[in-house]
Amino acid sequence: MLHWFPTPYPDELLYSVCARYHVRSGNTSPKMTTEELFGKSTNRAVWDLPANVNTLVSRTGSYWDADQLINNHTMYPYYATFLFPKQAKEVRKSMLEGDGSTIHTRIGVAASSIKLKTNLWACSDCIKEDMESYGETYWRRVHQAPGVFICPKHETVLEETTVSVKAQNQHEFVFATPFVERKRVDINALNKLEVQLLTKIAKATESFLNNTHLQKSDNTIRTKYLEVLKQKGYASVNGFLKRDRLYQNFGAIFSDRILELLQSSILFSETDWLTMIFQKHRKSFHPIRHILILLFLKMDLDDLFDKRNVGPFGKGPWLCLNSACLNYHKPIVTSLTITRCYDTGNPVGTFRCDCGFVFSRRGPDKDKKDRYRIGTIKEYGHVWKDKLTQLVNDGHSLSEISRELEADRATIKKYAAELDLVVPWKLPKVKTKIADGHSDDFEKQLNERKNKWLELQEEYPEKSKTELRVMLPEVYAYLYRNDCDWLRHNSPVKKRIQTTNLRIDWEQRDKELLEQVKKVVRRWDMDTDKLTKITVTSIGKKLNELSLLQKKADKLPKTMGYIDKVSEDKVAFQKRRVEFWIEKLKEDGEPILEWMIYKKAGLRPTVSHEVKRFVSLLVTEYESLK
Repeated sequence: MLHWFPTPYPDELLYSVCARYHVRSGNTSPKMTTEELFGKSTNRAVWDLPANVNTLVSRTGSYWDADQLINNHTMYPYYATFLFPKQAKEVRKSMLEGDGSTIHTRIGVAASSIKLKTNLWACSDCIKEDMESYGETYWRRVHQAPGVFICPKHETVLEETTVSVKAQNQHEFVFATPFVERKRVDINALNKLEVQLLTKIAKATESFLNNTHLQKSDNTIRTKYLEVLKQKGYASVNGFLKRDRLYQNFGAIFSDRILELLQSSILFSETDWLTMIFQKHRKSFHPIRHILILLFLKMDLDDLFDKRNVGPFGKGPWLCLNSACLNYHKPIVTSLTITRCYDTGNPVGTFRCDCGFVFSRRGPDKDKKDRYRIGTIKEYGHVWKDKLTQLVNDGHSLSEISRELEADRATIKKYAAELDLVVPWKLPKVKTKIADGHSDDFEKQLNERKNKWLELQEEYPEKSKTELRVMLPEVYAYLYRNDCDWLRHNSPVKKRIQTTNLRIDWEQRDKELLEQVKKVVRRWDMDTDKLTKITVTSIGKKLNELSLLQKKADKLPKTMGYIDKVSEDKVAFQKRRVEFWIEKLKEDGEPILEWMIYKKAGLRPTVSHEVKRFVSLLVTEYESLK
């Protein structure tokens, strides 16, 4: 079993995860990596539809799930949505097991007239964000899909790298770096509407990759298409296509130039794909053509699989999860508000019951157990508070009340204090609140603080709002809570700093920084007993320029090129530690023994064979010179 395996990033190809493992494992040979990951050195590094996933999961431990890796980190969902059920099942089985030779044939890619991209593609904006967030970048699934020329997240044109999907070494996982050579795809010949279509296609492709729907029968999709075609007047009641109208309107939306770019040109013939896709399916069609149909018919995947009205939390009414309510675990909740999580983009449902209990959870619900799950309680409500009051008056202990109301002890104490209940335990202090915002007392306190704020500005006219806030934090906080608009209009305006003529000469900055880096590297680990690994991060910290190296790497080609040459991987750093301690032991006149080197250099018995051979070689050379 592997002791470590990288955590996949959002939409990261499994191929990319394996590439990151290869770099950090210290393996010098791609075959060593494939053997460690897949149990055999002959396993091919396939970027889109890899096989032998079960073996990989068994080696990484129970934390990983084969279905999760296939659904979220391979191109399987992109194709499986439109495969026949038996096809999809066989392809998944081949990906789980060791034989991947038939996968591309079964899925129809090998014989398709739509050819795959020959190189891996990337987005410069994604790379910049990755470096800022993770300190590294990776290969995304959506960027590699046929017909995707625009990044669906940033809506910028993608760039084709020089990394071939069929590497010279078929066992090698190629690591994504921010410095990979790439060129921007030329779509200047397209007009604004055509570029907008490409953006829609990229977003639709992204939805395919995150899709979990599969056909229940061989003609599930075709049946739905015909249903919509009839509604829109492109087919008769009996299901016969009105091809003249269909081709005319389809051509009006998608120009010949766009269709040619997407390898989906149309000809008015019986064997044309635009005619065949609506007939009883005897073969599968490429997803890019289904995307075109869905855009033409103004549909999405939920429409296609009749999931539109179900929602991420199922059909209502939903369960009341207030343990104090008489309708606890009964489907009586009819109020549901769905928003989107800022961090993950997943739906968040806020449920409100008539008992006053309000809670939310992140969706979508995946099974029936999720209906009983609470993410955050936003309001306990009057029924819960009445029950708390009753339990306290009946003399129940804090632990008993906590179990009865399914709330922690701190929450029970908080609401007991707010309700001014007499309890035998210590209550937290509750800040007093002004009950009537228009009371004379409130107006008096508010005006006093307004006057103090204005007087402070008169006394210190040169100070900013932030500086004044530090001087009178209580006054500022009170005004902010009770009259934010007044505070905003009666505070110093932030002065804009003139930045004209402050352009940075990046070429000169690159030269200066390069000299600083060289100087630091030349003196690296001098007069120290604890070695430091040479990396971009460690160099940046020594120079106090880490942010510059991370965020402006593209403007510092000479500096970053030099750092790339001198940076150490895991094996190189281990070897340097070995050499350091051998010299140290020589100076101290101590014996040079392998076990001593391992101990001093902090090497584990599981260290790579390359490092083991290096230690043995140096010890043997020392013995021969004695």
